[in-house]
Formats: sequence, C-alpha cells, structure tokens
Amino acid sequence: MDKYRIMTFDGGGIRGVLTATLLKRLKNEHEISEFINMTELFAGTSTGSIIALGLAYGLSPEDLVDLYVRYGKYIFTPRYLEYYRPKYDNKHLKQALSMIFPKDLRLSDLSHKVLIPSFRVSGSYSKPYWSPVFFNNLPGSTNMEELVIDVALASNAAPTYFPSYKSHVDGAVIANNPSTAAIAAARGEQGNIKALDDMYLLSIGTGIYPQQITADTTKWGAIDWSFYPKPPYPLLELLFNSDIGVNEFYSSQLLKEQYCRLNLEIPKKIGPIPLDAYSKTPTLISLANDLDLEMTIKWIKNSWF
Repeated sequence: MDKYRIMTFDGGGIRGVLTATLLKRLKNEHEISEFINMTELFAGTSTGSIIALGLAYGLSPEDLVDLYVRYGKYIFTPRYLEYYRPKYDNKHLKQALSMIFPKDLRLSDLSHKVLIPSFRVSGSYSKPYWSPVFFNNLPGSTNMEELVIDVALASNAAPTYFPSYKSHVDGAVIANNPSTAAIAAARGEQGNIKALDDMYLLSIGTGIYPQQITADTTKWGAIDWSFYPKPPYPLLELLFNSDIGVNEFYSSQLLKEQYCRLNLEIPKKIGPIPLDAYSKTPTLISLANDLDLEMTIKWIKNSWF
C-alpha cells in the first residue's frame, strides 16, 4: 500500500498566522520534521490557499508566519468606507504575494500537488453559469498553467472585503474547509485513482470561536440577516463558517482514523477574531504556541511515516 498524504488548510484571513505557527511547531519536532516534504497534496481555501501554495513552492512555515506578521497590517488597510464598495483593495495583497512568489510561477511549476477552491460568478464558454472552480495541478487538470498569484487572489476574494478577481470570489463560499474536496480530487486523479484506504489527511483550522444568534430570527429579512451586529454580518459569517464542521464530519467518516483535525477554540475572554483583525496577530501566535500538540504529533508519527 502506497500512502497518499494530504494536508488541508481552512480559510480565515489573518487567522492563517495561527495555522502557520502550528505548522512551524510541528516541523520543529525532530521525529516528524520531514512530514511537510512527504506530503503529496496540499489543499487550501482563502488564506489557506496561500499556505498550501507556499508549502508546495518550498516555503517554510517560518516564511509564512513572517508573511502574516510583516504584511498583515499592509494588506488590511481600509481603502473604502462605503458599504457599496469592497472594504479593501487587493493591490496590497497582490504586492505581498509577489514578495514570496515569482510573478511568472505557475501551478505546473510547483513541486507538490495542490487544490485551491474558488467560485466563478460569471459564466464561461464551457459553463454559461456561475460554478465552483478547483484550481489544481493534478494529472489532467485544465488550469495547471494558471499563475500562482492569480490563483491565490481568486481564492482570497472574500465578498465585501476584497473585490472579485477575474470574475472569481473567495473559495470559502463553497469550501472554507477543503478537506472533502481534497479527498474527492485525490480519489479521482486521472489514470491513478487513489483508494480511501491509502489516504491520510491532516486538516488544520484557523481557530474557532463558538457563535450563535440569540435574537429571534423569525421575522428577519435581508437587512437583519446582512447587518445585524451580533455576530456582525451574520449571513456572511454563516456563508464562510457553516461548512467547516460539515466537511470535518464528511472527512472523518470517509477516512476514520486516517483523518486528523487540528484546531483550537478561541477563548471567550478574547472574543471573536474577524478575518481582518491584524492587531490580533500576536494573540493568534500565542494561542498556537500554547496548544498541546501531543496527540497530533503522535498521529503524524503513526500515519505519515
């Protein structure tokens, strides 16, 4: 049996620094230090796409932590204050990406396989309607010649936060946790179909803060669902976060003990951390450094090697 190792990374904006810090800690464990290099497929959504593409290109977790620390404030500097415009220009995000990826780097150039969800809001010749897009460099891919920076911008184009990019919006609208999509893609790899028994998947989140709407939603219309303050923009929060637990359930049921989920609950005393809260970067790093990784390290030792 040839193991097929998959790592997936959730969306979450600046909270990606938590993911990168967890990876940094795992990589520094001597007995499993090569687990990233041994991974066949990296899948990531939104901020997770940057991590997945970065690792597939050969960046270290330290490089990725540095990206968030150095450029987080720069990326999330508001340009527009009007509700009818995106909150941020993607110019700063594109410039930050160009600091870590060559401008002409394509998916086909990467040394590992990747899967990056996005959503095309306009039609194309092959599909005259909106549809999900899974950028990848797996065998038979029709988009492996896409530029890495373009793919990252397409997967990070969170509605209301960033403008759409080449008619694509954030992959979080379909798969903020891309683990099930990664299993499906690996399962259907053309000419080399992978059996579920061969797959091992490590799924890493960006921290979760338990949310609920305590108000009576019985009579809510478009305005309340869009702008109610607790949690802010509840419809958008539901859109981005409701699938995370769903995909965790699907993946765990498909792979059983060959699936491992690594995430943490953000304490109530800290409160929710929005995807653009760059001032919380030190807090996110501290949370990641304090998390007990014993069970995850044990799982990697037993499953990856």
